[in-house]
Amino acid sequence: MTDGHMSLHYAGVDTAINDLEAHAATMHRQMEELKNYLKSKINVELVGDFSVAAGTLATTLENADLAMGGKIVNAHNALTEIRTAIRDADMRASTHFDHVQG
Repeated sequence: MTDGHMSLHYAGVDTAINDLEAHAATMHRQMEELKNYLKSKINVELVGDFSVAAGTLATTLENADLAMGGKIVNAHNALTEIRTAIRDADMRASTHFDHVQG
């Protein structure tokens, strides 16, 4: 009885993990594309101060992407721990229920 109810909870966590990974991949790809676009324009279409600004922005994007990656890993780990805790509680509850039912 508890198994089905708790399974819904960790299925929701699994969905959150999958969504997190998908959105993180999309954001990383978009930041890479913008960074590469900016770098391709430096000293070609953008010169002088504009070139410096584009280079600074590209570096800022790269740093933000790295920082975001670390936060994504932390969030993924936290969600995995939550899922494990729910699964463990579900297993303990099922074992207790089976034992009580005899």
